[in-house]
Amino acid sequence: RDGWRFLRKGGTVMTFASLLGNTELKAAWQHALRGRFPQSILLTGPKGIGKLTAARVLTMALLCESTGEKPCGQCAACRKVEQNNHSDVTCIDLGDAEIKVDTARRIRSDCAVYPGDSDRRIFLIRHAQNMNAAAQNALLKLLEEPPEYAFFILMTENESAILPTILSRCTQYALAPLDRGSVLHLLRQKYPDKDAAILQAAAAGCQGIAGDAIAALSEEAEEITQMAGEFLWALDSKNELRLLQAAEHCSGLSRQQFSHVLTALRTAMRDAIFCAHGMASPLLPALQEQTHAVSRRLTVRQMLALYDWMGELDERISRNPSMALLTGCLAAGSFERIQ
Repeated sequence: RDGWRFLRKGGTVMTFASLLGNTELKAAWQHALRGRFPQSILLTGPKGIGKLTAARVLTMALLCESTGEKPCGQCAACRKVEQNNHSDVTCIDLGDAEIKVDTARRIRSDCAVYPGDSDRRIFLIRHAQNMNAAAQNALLKLLEEPPEYAFFILMTENESAILPTILSRCTQYALAPLDRGSVLHLLRQKYPDKDAAILQAAAAGCQGIAGDAIAALSEEAEEITQMAGEFLWALDSKNELRLLQAAEHCSGLSRQQFSHVLTALRTAMRDAIFCAHGMASPLLPALQEQTHAVSRRLTVRQMLALYDWMGELDERISRNPSMALLTGCLAAGSFERIQ
């Protein structure tokens, strides 16, 4: 229904203890839950860092019926959230699509309905940066003065796309990257049959973003790695036409897939910088040859410029619907930085 849906089913019983990393954040939440928890919050952090997982655990805590530490993961409310059948929890997730004012008005309308299974209603808004100005303005009053039973958890990887008036009405919490050991632990649980060396390489190359490590091990990872490899060879050639052709091969990808290509390229750039300094590097196994070639061909200054540029382009993805323009920018911006 136009992205108006509940959280996806599946997963195990979750508590704050099962939420990896972010020790200070979890302690802050547990402290706030014992008093008056803010009703409008904004979770920030890079794509794949686990904002939805954190929001889901927090939702369980806000609805938990236990008299002890929340969430308990065992009460009826916690199980309903886990099993995706709690009537007082709604998640708005339109993926990469724009969130328009009609959706915001629907939130306001639904918020006027009192909770049914508990004494609170929870609204989760994923990819909040995709709300257009009209949608954000339509939520201003609701976020500033919500009904006493309503809580809003907004999630974004691009805080700059959120209007200052929205930011001022939300308590902001930033999720931090995980350490390599935590990512590896998660990957071992998710992929028990995969080779240990492959899991270690994925954990080392994701820069603490567990979602990127999982994406690197997904079924589409081979195609994404191949495209990243082609672009690295084009960088090694310093040929503008080859860069344009390699970038054009990405034009048929979704924006999320293109983001994974940029992540692989940035990881390769980081590893190439390590190689150039003679340092041991957790190279992505499938891109070792290209990474070594780039480290010999480009200067450290050029590789740093490329790393920063690809990160900047990744942040632009959510604001630009044209894949042709994004891939063209990748080629043109990269060529400019290796001259």
